[in-house]
Amino acid sequence: MTSSTCCEIDKSTVAACGELLTWLRQTFGSEFRLAAHVRDDAWHYVATDRVFSGDESVLGEGVAAACSESIQLRQPTVLPGDRQHTVVVPMPTAANKVAIGTAGDLPIDAIEQMADLWYTAASNKRKIEQYQSENEFFAEQLSDDLEELTFLRSMVEHLEVSDDSHDLMALAQSTLPLLNESIKAECLSLLMAPDGTDPVDAVPAIKLGEREFPDSLLMRVVHWFGDSAGDKPVVKNRLGSTPEGEHLPGVRELLLVPVASRNAQMGWLLAINRHWPAGARPDSPWPLSQLEFGSSEASLVSTTASMLATHASNLDLFREKQQILISVVRSLVSALDAKDEYTCGHSERVALFAKILAQQVGYDEDQCERLYLTGLLHDVGKIGVSDAVLNKKGRLTDTEFAEIKKHPDEGWAILQDLEQLRYVLPGVLFHHERVDGRGYPDGLHGEEIPLDGRLLAVVDAYDAMTSDRPYRSGMPPLRAQEILRGGAGTQWDAELIDQFFAVLDKIEDVRQSYRLRDRPTRSRGSSQ
Repeated sequence: MTSSTCCEIDKSTVAACGELLTWLRQTFGSEFRLAAHVRDDAWHYVATDRVFSGDESVLGEGVAAACSESIQLRQPTVLPGDRQHTVVVPMPTAANKVAIGTAGDLPIDAIEQMADLWYTAASNKRKIEQYQSENEFFAEQLSDDLEELTFLRSMVEHLEVSDDSHDLMALAQSTLPLLNESIKAECLSLLMAPDGTDPVDAVPAIKLGEREFPDSLLMRVVHWFGDSAGDKPVVKNRLGSTPEGEHLPGVRELLLVPVASRNAQMGWLLAINRHWPAGARPDSPWPLSQLEFGSSEASLVSTTASMLATHASNLDLFREKQQILISVVRSLVSALDAKDEYTCGHSERVALFAKILAQQVGYDEDQCERLYLTGLLHDVGKIGVSDAVLNKKGRLTDTEFAEIKKHPDEGWAILQDLEQLRYVLPGVLFHHERVDGRGYPDGLHGEEIPLDGRLLAVVDAYDAMTSDRPYRSGMPPLRAQEILRGGAGTQWDAELIDQFFAVLDKIEDVRQSYRLRDRPTRSRGSSQ
């Protein structure tokens, strides 16, 4: 009788059963074939050399009963025969499948013992393979967890905002490669929405991964799935079997997460296609965790998106704080300018000169900006000097000069409680020190004087000499330059004097083009 039923066996089962049949043949020295219990409730022989195999015949009633008993008890069964005995052994690797063969003229109990030993050995081998697979999985999971911890630690290290140089894009470029080591996406992209536009109109700003997808496809994903995201991640696996998948060529899985703060959404993180680990098998006990995006990846990408959005918000707050700080500094300088009309503009010119010289000697951008603020505030202590002394048209008496010499300490006293401005204190306090130790307020020598103080001393002296004072007109620039050269190594740092002359053209351009800021005027009855 020929059966019309086809027994469907996947490739990995075919290979595993084939290996076991070979082992059985070697053990018993006879032929063994594979049989399966199929849909028509009958037992059929099946081949192991192809995925779909037709049945040669349905097994006889006695052998079929032995097969069912063997499967039910999960142990081999031996059917006695006149000259040969039939051996039925359940397959440890496949449900409802047995191996059927013959044994020579041996005692029944010996054959049963051989079959039991073989089945026990095959089952143990199968368990060992499973345990090895599980150990490999757990080792990989542990490695992934360590990568996640490393990634999160890196994010935290970058999140401290002490200046605005490490912006959102810089943070993303440094951390997204680490993120992708954990989620293992073929493509990971940050899409940013231009200011004032709908978030679903975001465009790719950063793309990384082993596979390149066109920008148009990434933007299409955001358009299609962005509206349904809200503030939660969108995870789509097995897209090939969905209508959307037909229009997203090459996309098997995707993970889309909004990058949003409380006030606004600025973009998206999009991961496409989970990279399959080496040796991954469709029949793995954990196929979803290995081969698709799941809750672990969604959680990690969501955390990253939240950190990026928080960092962007913190940067906005930091810049706002910096702007407030600069405004307060300018207010203090305006108060000084209003008090001393003859030095009006001096502080800002010194600040501009100092920034040029600082760039020349190797200050970075942040240090230059800090020195610029120091220059604006270097004479703020003169607020504590009497107007009569500041605006005296004749030369100062020793007593009056002693009062003027207090202004560095007065400036220190005004500013030292402002934590955000503590970096200006060395320049404010020591810009009248001399490298020969004859300066004030502390009589410091050489490199005892902080570099900010030595640098400000040079540019402060040059602007003071070339500017008008109550008791004299400003001297010609060439004369001031001669005095600076003559005082190199005694009053001023000789190396800084050399650097000053290296950028003298730039400083002169600023001095000659400088114009005082117009004081604001207020309309009657208005506070604006």
